[in-house]
Amino acid sequence: MPALQNGWAELAVLAFAFVALQIWWLTAISRRRRLAKPLTEQEFRQVLERIWMQRSPIDRS
Repeated sequence: MPALQNGWAELAVLAFAFVALQIWWLTAISRRRRLAKPLTEQEFRQVLERIWMQRSPIDRS
């Protein structure tokens, strides 16, 4: 009987790992879809302003 219990424990660990990978994969896909959606004009301006603020020279007076 102990051999049967060990087999079930290994199967449970494998099933848990599979479910964890599936959850990770689905969240990665949803994150990519969210990043791929087009920006509104307001959001686009904010992104550009953030880029230009990072590239602007520092005033050293």
